[in-house]
Order: sequence, then C-alpha cells, then structure tokens
Amino acid sequence: MQSVSKMSKSTGNALNPLDLVTEFGADAFRYFLIREMNVGQDSDFTREQFLVRYNSELANNFGNLVNRTLNMANRFAGAIVPAAEVAEDAENELGALWETTRDDVIALHEGFQFHTALEKTMFFITATNAYIEKRAPWKLGKSTEAHDQTLLRTSIATMAEALRLGTALLTAVMPTTVEKINGVLGYTPGANWRDELVWGGRLTGMQVAEALVLFPRPEKPKTP
Repeated sequence: MQSVSKMSKSTGNALNPLDLVTEFGADAFRYFLIREMNVGQDSDFTREQFLVRYNSELANNFGNLVNRTLNMANRFAGAIVPAAEVAEDAENELGALWETTRDDVIALHEGFQFHTALEKTMFFITATNAYIEKRAPWKLGKSTEAHDQTLLRTSIATMAEALRLGTALLTAVMPTTVEKINGVLGYTPGANWRDELVWGGRLTGMQVAEALVLFPRPEKPKTP
C-alpha cells in the first residue's frame, strides 16, 4: 500500500496557497477549498487537485455557460435578453430542477454542508449546459420557421435566467465573480439574497456584454 505523507516544509512538498491565489484569483481558490473539503475534517490538497476542479467545473462548465449565454444573446438577439414565450418539456425540466436545487442548497447551507451545496450548484449549471445542447440555439437561429424563432428567443431567455440563478447560489463563495457576471448581464441584485432565488424574467430587456473571460487557462511550463 502506498503511504501518504502530510505536507511540510521539511519534506519539500509544501504548497503555498497564496501562489494559487496570485495565479488564479481568490474566488477560484476559495471555491476549491469549500468544494473539496468537508467542514471539520482533514482533506487532501494538491495543485493537481486544484487544477482538476478549476478546469472541469469552473472553466469548462461555469465559465462556458457564461460565454455561451453572452454569445447567443449577441448573435441572435441584438445583445438584449428576450422574454421566454413558451414552456415546453425542456424548459419545465430545467425549472423543476432549479426548484429542487434551490431548496437543497439553502438546507445544506443551514447544515454547514457547504461542499455538498456547491456540488448541487454545479449539477444545475451542468444541466443548463445540457439544456443548451438540447435546444441548440445556433441551429434555431438559422431557421425561418416562426416556432423555431419562438424557441430561439425562449432558449436565450432560459439560459440567461438559469445563469443568473446559478450565479446567485455562489454569492458567498465567489463574490467577485458573481459581481462580474451580474455586470455583464446588466443586472443589479436586490439586498435580500433569498428573493434573488425565484425563477422569473428579471433579465428581460437587459443589454448584455459581448464576452467575459473568468477562468483563463493556466500557462503550460515552457520546455527547454
């Protein structure tokens, strides 16, 4: 069995957390700590583990949702969030998942299970990306059928609202990131956090930015 040694300066395997904060930002580092570690228990901590979370959950999942939403709104809606006009199975399923996610996350916060709350939040963000794949607004945008255009506007509205809500769940962990996302969505949240967790059309008519780079890829070390 392979032995596991603790980090220490004497063994030369110490990792300075401030180096990760400098390279990736405090929000990403805070997300990793809370996502990876259960309150009151010991946990492993390596740069490799950090990069797995950073790339898979923040860059490829959360950051991807932000840029897809902004891109589709700019390409097909003149950078203005349209109103949702229909609610078919795809929209109803995502809305139902949101209701469950919101209630679970609130209960988990109250029980100090912050790592599981982040897991639930990321599951919802993953489901939103899956919704985008299902609706494929880039294909709807090429259609001249009236129903397809209705679905296009609805899909963009749904993407934006799901992004707003998923972002709201990360307020305590990633405040700077949340502020940036609300900024590019043209949205100013209210003072009561729980009031922000209601699915609706708060972004309808908002002008969005063209793009936002939140989680840039780490530079690969240069080979000699």
